[in-house]
Amino acid sequence: MDTPNTPSEKTPSQLSEEHPHGGIEITGGEVHADHDIVAGDVNIAGDSITGQNVTVQRGYSAGEVQRLVIIVGGLVFLTAACFFIFGALSAAAVVGVINRPLVGGSSPQKAAEMQAKIDNITSMPPGSSFQQVFTEDEVSSYFRFILAPRLGVTDGKARFMDEPGQIALGGNLTSAGNLPFLAQVELTTDPVPVHLEAVWVKVLPTPEGSAFGWVVVTPLAQRFEEQINSFLLGKVQFNRIVQVGGGKELDAAGRNRVFVWGMVR
Repeated sequence: MDTPNTPSEKTPSQLSEEHPHGGIEITGGEVHADHDIVAGDVNIAGDSITGQNVTVQRGYSAGEVQRLVIIVGGLVFLTAACFFIFGALSAAAVVGVINRPLVGGSSPQKAAEMQAKIDNITSMPPGSSFQQVFTEDEVSSYFRFILAPRLGVTDGKARFMDEPGQIALGGNLTSAGNLPFLAQVELTTDPVPVHLEAVWVKVLPTPEGSAFGWVVVTPLAQRFEEQINSFLLGKVQFNRIVQVGGGKELDAAGRNRVFVWGMVR
């Protein structure tokens, strides 16, 4: 009987002799390469013998890595620049207000006077209506000597802004190594009487009064709003807010004042 023809198997040395200059040999469902393939990506698809894909990949060259580093570095720089520019623009108005001199200055006595007014309101039975006036020096004194220490803030101060009910707060955060901070809060007729508009921290040692170096951290400071309302006027709701003076303007007595009407809850 005749013996069926079977493919002859070749050793790697025989393949090397047949292909002295290198190459790829596909024999018996196997792929043999007698040298490294480094010139580029090679893809053998739909092989009629193996039916599989064979891929040889190469890494990035030094030039490509350098270009990638430059691109990433440029994007990081642009992101940081936009971050600081936005912070400076948004903080500019508050920086200008908080550095305005306070007529009469802050004092523990004025802080006590405002505390007495708050105590008088919160001691009323639920449903009681009230009307009260707070001066700017009372608000700043109260924040500096009573409220700020409870919030972990040193050197606290407050100033009325031009918009009625808008107040700028400033100081240093003890929990962040005395990092300077600014906040803009608003007295509202909403169920929450004091609303946190924005908060900034100063991360660059720029001169005092400069808006550059401040960055917005409002999403990280919502707890700040809760604490202010809890310590200050959490049991009341305002229904009317009127401000006399603000910003660079003063009332006839040389002071800024805010009048509030509301109800105890």
